[in-house]
Amino acid sequence: ETPMAGAAAVAKRSRRLSSSASAPALPAAGNAEASHLVEDDHSRGTAEPSSAPCTPRTVEVSVEAQEVLGPPATWSSGRSVEAHVDKVACTVTVKAGLTGRNGINVVLRVGLFVKDRSSRLLCFPAAEALESFRTVGVAGVEECDIGRLPSRSRASPRAGMCSHSWVDSGPPGWGGPVVTAHEALELEPSATCLEFLPGLDLRVTASCSVRDDGQAKLRVEVEGELRLQPRFRLHGREAGRRLYATARECFCANDDLKALQVCEEALTMTDGLQPRPPEMGDVLNLMGALHLRRRTPALAVTCLEKALAMRAHFSGAEAAEAAKLASTLSTLGSAHQMLGSYSEALRCLLRAVSILERLVADSAGGDDVAGEGSSAPTPRPADINTSGAEEALASTLHSLGGVYRALGQHVDARRCYEKALSVRERVLGADDPLNAATLNNLGAVLQQLSDDRGAVRTYQRALALQAKMYGKDDCMTAATLSNLGSAHDRVGEHRSAIECHSRALLIQEKHLGADHQGVAATLHNLGNALAAAGRGKDAARCHWRALGIWQKSLGPAHPDIAATLHSLGNVYRGLSEPEAAATCFAGALRIREVALGPTHSETARTRHCAALAACALGTPEAAFQELQAASNTLRSNLGARHPWVLQARADVEALSEVVAIEG
Repeated sequence: ETPMAGAAAVAKRSRRLSSSASAPALPAAGNAEASHLVEDDHSRGTAEPSSAPCTPRTVEVSVEAQEVLGPPATWSSGRSVEAHVDKVACTVTVKAGLTGRNGINVVLRVGLFVKDRSSRLLCFPAAEALESFRTVGVAGVEECDIGRLPSRSRASPRAGMCSHSWVDSGPPGWGGPVVTAHEALELEPSATCLEFLPGLDLRVTASCSVRDDGQAKLRVEVEGELRLQPRFRLHGREAGRRLYATARECFCANDDLKALQVCEEALTMTDGLQPRPPEMGDVLNLMGALHLRRRTPALAVTCLEKALAMRAHFSGAEAAEAAKLASTLSTLGSAHQMLGSYSEALRCLLRAVSILERLVADSAGGDDVAGEGSSAPTPRPADINTSGAEEALASTLHSLGGVYRALGQHVDARRCYEKALSVRERVLGADDPLNAATLNNLGAVLQQLSDDRGAVRTYQRALALQAKMYGKDDCMTAATLSNLGSAHDRVGEHRSAIECHSRALLIQEKHLGADHQGVAATLHNLGNALAAAGRGKDAARCHWRALGIWQKSLGPAHPDIAATLHSLGNVYRGLSEPEAAATCFAGALRIREVALGPTHSETARTRHCAALAACALGTPEAAFQELQAASNTLRSNLGARHPWVLQARADVEALSEVVAIEG
């Protein structure tokens, strides 16, 4: 028989080849003499070897590697598989030789061929056969001249033998998802590609013969079985669909790295299809959500904008496609919000809300519009999931409220949070965990709108939900306790405020440690409550401790440090220490002018307080100018009826009288 593949060998003396080493093939396969790197004994002029008998050595042999290129396969008309095994390219790499001093090692590549001509076409007739291996006998021989043996005996070494078994499992994720034969038979032939999983069971014999002239020849004989099992992989659109489902499972299990890997594979499987399948939009949308959760919003925006283009291409009258478009817009809005691109976030979220509101209206029956001359109402679309659309609407409204809040548009933010809360309570129930987050954000907005009593009620509802869900000793509960304490403080309930902040501080120090940023925020709020209760020295200790944590974790010029310096300045004003107060306000003002800008409301508020401290230090004229500038900025930003504006105007009028009297 003619081998299907094979190569000659290279022999080297006194040098072992590594298991990965492979000798280059000589021009002619088989019976090719190896090049000698060491001269024989006679060429060195040494003495004749002794004629004393010597025990022949044994040839050592091992299989170092194997290469099997699977045979071509075809589907027969009866949906069975035929494998042309005579076209298998099968080669084993064998290392053989003699060990010891002056040993010789040879690496041979032995090509294997099918022994039985009648077995050259394997047939897998049914699904049961497709699930198992079929075998065919293979054999191969390779020889190599290795020169004169460095032995004193002319006897040939004893033959060596070894066995070798191998099964190729293949890279698990390469080429699309693997499906069973039963699944492959149910699909269209174009949805799957067929390959063979090979295996080998071999017996290898290596012998060495010495001719009369002392030259030695190494012979390697390989015989055994080649095993083949069909394996079916999905490709094209079906592969993309299955991979997307797998990625979704990984996403839900919080295995983000695995989910991203599967998404990349799904895109590879579907990228060359024309026209582009809609599943590509699903995969890109999921990748965007993954990057957003991993807090890499720039990558999220890149994926989501591509997904949006795909969604827009496939969107039509179908409610399912419209819901997908709204989902991508909502996630893209959140990514822009994380990047600080609030105008882009607002545009995306408003568009998503518009789509979802239309879907909810349609799913509820919409207007009872009938055709002319007909009294029948418009039928409800069968492909709309009412609760799903409403849940998505509530989530998007919640995100939209966050964008409005970041832009300082607190009335719009309140409207979004209240509507999101109403939808969630109707669809999910009043005790759903998602309601707690919306209530917390709504409470913060109510405080910005000076509805502090409403904020107290809202925080109390959120606290009751979180205590029920997480327990009273949880960090989520502590954060809401701190918010509730701030609201109590604003309505003059200072004892309740101190109690809330103190409870929150104990929980956070227990779970987060004494130097956590959450602990610093609660210390700041507790300091404000203590100051309002007339306990200025205790308040100063809280603020100084908060400043130490902020500076360690955030650096010296963060807006949170400015907020604590501002509060500490007010504490020192209350303690009649105007120099210390002026120092704190000056530091807060420097940070806020850089971080927030000179016309920001918080900057103007600090300028207002710094002017009051300067007045106490005996410079009323300069203080009056600063206070007037702060008052104008606050009125421009917040309107004439805001409490900060009213207080600033009152201080301006009082200071103007002082300046007039001194003048």
